[in-house]
Amino acid sequence: MRKNILLTLMMLTLMPVEAQNVEKTLNRRYLNEIRDSLTQVVLGRQKEMQRYAERTLASLPNDQKLYDENYIKVEADLVDTFWADGSLHLDLIYRLSYNCKHIEGYTDDYPLGAYDVDSSNSARAICDLTRYFVSNTLSDIFRPRSEVEIIITSSADGTEFTTAVSYDGRYGDFRYCPVTFNGERIRVSVDRSTSITNNCQLAYIRAQGMRAKLEETIPALKKTINNFCYVAHSYKDSVNTHYYRRSSVEMRVNDVFAETVERMQRQRMEDAFVDLNIPVTGEKNPDTYVLIIANENYNTELIPDVPYALNDGDILSRYCIRTLGVPERQVKVLNNATKATIMQEGVHWLTDLAKAVAIHKDDTKVPRANVIIYFAGHGFTDLENQTYLVPNGINTKDISSLEVSKKNPSLNYDIVLKKKEVKRMAEQCLGVDELCNMFNAKTVPVKNLTVVIDASFNGNGRDGKPVFRADLPQNNTKGRKKRKNNMRADAVVLLASEFDRTAYAFDEYQHGFLTYFLLKEMKSLKTDLFNANYQSLYESISPKVSKESALQNRWQEISGLVGGRYKDGWQQLKIKN
Repeated sequence: MRKNILLTLMMLTLMPVEAQNVEKTLNRRYLNEIRDSLTQVVLGRQKEMQRYAERTLASLPNDQKLYDENYIKVEADLVDTFWADGSLHLDLIYRLSYNCKHIEGYTDDYPLGAYDVDSSNSARAICDLTRYFVSNTLSDIFRPRSEVEIIITSSADGTEFTTAVSYDGRYGDFRYCPVTFNGERIRVSVDRSTSITNNCQLAYIRAQGMRAKLEETIPALKKTINNFCYVAHSYKDSVNTHYYRRSSVEMRVNDVFAETVERMQRQRMEDAFVDLNIPVTGEKNPDTYVLIIANENYNTELIPDVPYALNDGDILSRYCIRTLGVPERQVKVLNNATKATIMQEGVHWLTDLAKAVAIHKDDTKVPRANVIIYFAGHGFTDLENQTYLVPNGINTKDISSLEVSKKNPSLNYDIVLKKKEVKRMAEQCLGVDELCNMFNAKTVPVKNLTVVIDASFNGNGRDGKPVFRADLPQNNTKGRKKRKNNMRADAVVLLASEFDRTAYAFDEYQHGFLTYFLLKEMKSLKTDLFNANYQSLYESISPKVSKESALQNRWQEISGLVGGRYKDGWQQLKIKN
């Protein structure tokens, strides 16, 4: 365990502060889930112990039972504490009590003045059942060197002593020992010389008898570190006469399930937190070229930022290198990029590479390049339902609708652009069809072109709040135009949502929904990712995005476009061909 802790500390040291804070938040969430999961395990054991106790008592001879509607109650609870380092520590509390619901007269379960545990039906049953549970149902809890706090409750009736009851010292001599008697903390002394002269001493010695019985008959308690506490009761009034027979044991085992918590935490972290433990493949993917555009900060108060877009791009680049096996030099990340930067440093870089690596055969060029383009940021849809990527550096000075919003913040960015403004906006953006057509098979030879876009096209941001949009006939289905698909290139485009839907952020994991589940799929498949085709990836990711987003009241459905020769065969395409 120490080795794992050291590795975790080393890993956290290398992580950015923001990533560490994210991990701590997620870590607490995982720990809560783990606690809830283990609580259900403990509750299952509690039910099992309760059934066993009831069956066992029902089968006892009559002279070993309590009468007058006797009942036994078994409880098992998990209590959690979070230490300063954020780690979760669970304590198990086991309780067993045996009593009568009603009793008439002043009848004590022990014979008058007796304190030997075997002379009490309730005390003996409690010790025998506890021995069985600790040795069987809870055997993995009571491990060697575990710290165990044991509270034993015993009682006596309220009859005043007329003569002392001799004490033979079988449980030891006690001088000024702490005990809670009738709710008050006092100290009690009992030894062979003083004998037993009051009900507090008698109830205390009965509790000591149960302690001796437990330590003698339960092997696990010989290896644990035990701290005993005692509670004594003495009742005299007729209202509480049923308490005379009450005995109980409570055990609190500190820091249980430690290895289980660590294992479950590590498993959840590996499964759910895609930013850590990125799989590394030994397979190389030398013919794949990746362009990642992550536009989070638009540097204008008129166009809000896109939460987690930079994290999307950063983590995806690591997966491309480590999991897809793409050489690092063949993965380019453009952060907060303008249209000119996207074109000059990104698209032209890819088209030049595709031409450069193509194999010349006769008068044709045989494509070798697999091209992947990813975009996280804002999207935009014009009046003809054409979709665009919104780059940085948009000039909003000529768009009066946006300028009006600056003077009137109450609009909350719910800006409907005029027809001319839509055209000016579209001219500054990069059309999805336009992007794909730059890889036209006749001029730029590529084997596969895959475009993944984690952006909204309906005018909303990742938080669901409106930004700006064209005046589309949203509520008039007759006047609504279908999206045109003018892609002549061989392309498969995966969209986080349809053009009239919002692409949200998965705040818990600081990614867009599409990006998160895409990364999670890559993480779970690992080397099998190379054998997965586009159809299997789509069918796996799509329902997960829909379900999780709907659970968060952010329902989102991913969508796809295909062009050229892929219209009928895109399902069988693979990331690496």
